[in-house]
Amino acid sequence: MSNIAPINDINLKIFDEICEERFSKLELETLIIAIVDNLPSDALPHLAEQYHITGNEGWLQAITENEKRNLIKNSIKMHRYKGTKYALVEILKNLNVIGEVKEWFEYGGEPFCFKIQLRIFDRPISEETENKLIALINEYKNVRSKLESIDIYLNSNAKICTFCNTQVNQTITIKPRRIN
Repeated sequence: MSNIAPINDINLKIFDEICEERFSKLELETLIIAIVDNLPSDALPHLAEQYHITGNEGWLQAITENEKRNLIKNSIKMHRYKGTKYALVEILKNLNVIGEVKEWFEYGGEPFCFKIQLRIFDRPISEETENKLIALINEYKNVRSKLESIDIYLNSNAKICTFCNTQVNQTITIKPRRIN
């Protein structure tokens, strides 16, 4: 029952048809991005719960506000591709972690196993962080697949200032030319 207008009111029926026509053309993903970027940060946990990304689905691993906003913006896409290699790579990318997933047939491993190489930028890592990453990977991986190993490479951006000074001390003596 999509029409809520009273049966005898033609004006409300027309208004309902116009609204249905206009609202059906809205792209919800674009609307979500516009909303998330304009929300105050204290509203983000509520949206995270609504889009089902709390806990091991990314919220526990997100450190910065930008990472949290990216998780919310991409939550629909992540749920759509959950259980694929693409979903693993993308969820890590949302958390500022570059992940390369190698499946068993790419490196000659046991069937249905995979390895992940992670490049983590400007983020400390502890045993707790590693356990959270494993839980995140288990949440987005294919159910039948087994995580064989994780290689973690930590990267930090640093500014290095260098100074170089070269001194040459040489004495040159010019003698007049002899004329014979």
